Amino acid sequence: MAEKIKPDFNVADKTTIVDQQPVKDSFIDTLIRMHKLSPEDAEATYEREARYFKRLVSDSSWLKESTGISLCSAFFEVAITGLSLQTGSKADAFLEARNANQPINGQDHWVKVARLVVTAYGELNLRIKAGQIVRINNPIVIYEGDYFQPCTNERGELRVDYRPSIPRKSQVIIGVYCSIVLPHNGLDFKWLLDDDIARLHNYSKTKSQKDGNSLYFSNDGQIDTGFLEAKCIKHAMRAYTKLKVSENIGFEDDQPNEEDPSFIKEEEKKTTTIINKEEEETF
Repeated sequence: MAEKIKPDFNVADKTTIVDQQPVKDSFIDTLIRMHKLSPEDAEATYEREARYFKRLVSDSSWLKESTGISLCSAFFEVAITGLSLQTGSKADAFLEARNANQPINGQDHWVKVARLVVTAYGELNLRIKAGQIVRINNPIVIYEGDYFQPCTNERGELRVDYRPSIPRKSQVIIGVYCSIVLPHNGLDFKWLLDDDIARLHNYSKTKSQKDGNSLYFSNDGQIDTGFLEAKCIKHAMRAYTKLKVSENIGFEDDQPNEEDPSFIKEEEKKTTTIINKEEEETF
């Protein structure tokens, strides 16, 4: 019986990790088994996600310096979750690099490790697949002059009375809301108003970014509308059962030091859990 070939995680060019035959075969096999894709569709998905992976790693010095095993693990999470690394305003997920302590002989040894980070839109897709929700209707940005009033009907069910002012009386954003379609035709509503937006902006401030994430004031001094819609979806997801994912996956959140998916804060030292050396054997 031929010995199973294992991938080489110590290659100089980390973008080539996904080109190795064992990685390709395992990625395709995972798509076929977990998502019932045909071999042809699974291979096409692999080719597409491998291109996205290479582009992300090439564009980040920290990802280039990350351990091969962590990069490979993050890539396999794409196959497991069924999400995509395609970039854009409604991206499913992206790669993040962090510092991790892997002690050697009792001495601290810091290395860079990669993981898959799921965006609000990726989390929405996972919750739809899990059957928690049917869909979220497109978030609606509320402007000054619009009428917005949450209320309940005769059965105590939450509803929203929203009437936009057309033509608009103002371009001042005062909030956003979305409606969630639940199984069995149920409805739920979530919103963020100006005080919630101010709180999230404050959370985004760090020592290196004293003004916080620039998307909070990039729209003529106001929050970017696409960014606000994503925040509303993320806020809505918090009301539902926590998704079970591996330790190689993180979720975007509104905690201090939040990161914009378009870049990685390389100057800030971050910690994460130690990568188990036995994990390499799973490949």
